[in-house]
Amino acid sequence: MVLTPLLVGDRIGLHPVAVIFAILAGGELFGFTGVLLALPVAAVIMVLVRHVQDAYKDSQVYKGDEDPQL
Repeated sequence: MVLTPLLVGDRIGLHPVAVIFAILAGGELFGFTGVLLALPVAAVIMVLVRHVQDAYKDSQVYKGDEDPQL
């Protein structure tokens, strides 16, 4: 039981605590179906968050203006 979040989290790129939280939250909100769908949904959300974060870091908003107006 202790190694399962480590192994599953390593496979899908989630921290073990995030795996446990996703399974518990999915089970609490949607029951058995939520437990089954929690990790795929969490993985998709993490991919979207990483994509948005990379897009933000490449944006002009993150880099700042070359010539700031005072």
